[in-house]
Amino acid sequence: MQLDLKTADSIFKSHGWLATCPESVRRKVLETGRVRRFAASETLYRLGEISDGVYGIVEGRVVVSIPSDAGTIYDCYIGRPGFWIGDLALFSKSTRLVSLTAETDVTCWFLPQTRLHDLIRADPDLICLFYALTHRNMATTMRIMANLTIPDNARRLAAWLLFQDDQMPSTGCWIEASQEQIAMQNIVSPPTVRRLLRRLQEKGLIELRYGKVRVANHDRLLAFSRA
Repeated sequence: MQLDLKTADSIFKSHGWLATCPESVRRKVLETGRVRRFAASETLYRLGEISDGVYGIVEGRVVVSIPSDAGTIYDCYIGRPGFWIGDLALFSKSTRLVSLTAETDVTCWFLPQTRLHDLIRADPDLICLFYALTHRNMATTMRIMANLTIPDNARRLAAWLLFQDDQMPSTGCWIEASQEQIAMQNIVSPPTVRRLLRRLQEKGLIELRYGKVRVANHDRLLAFSRA
């Protein structure tokens, strides 16, 4: 992808945090940024590092990972185009709470720390914009945590699929995720995920393809998750 400010603006105004902002504000924020590219499996940043800026995903997918007290790593979220992250550590002047890794080749619009601080000093009202981003990401985190408490495996998987569907540009898009990823994010074994996905497919609630899944009937899947 040949990426410039105009292209980035057309992507970010359609989905995600910046899409909720006025055009003039969105353009002002994007003008502080630059393109950064990462190869699949490359680390964008690691847990415990000092923040250098905020990342917006333009192309590809990233995995957000957190450590457990047992020393294991949990891949809690898959970020797709329109997803922004890095604000919390930056504005709290703290270290990164998560690691961010490119699952595929990734193109980012990167907002460097120094230029962001200069932008906000010039227009202090913009800090509310970044509080909105923090609120958005916290809402996502809380939803992930709440869904993990669902005791029934099938209902928990249904809730995960609904959550993923809500993160897409429009409902019913294909969700790219391996069955191993789905298993990890739902705290079940891959054989269990395969069995449950087939069950949901047989009910006409989802469609399956290699490495991807699609919510075929959002309302019925929602009813199933709450049954």
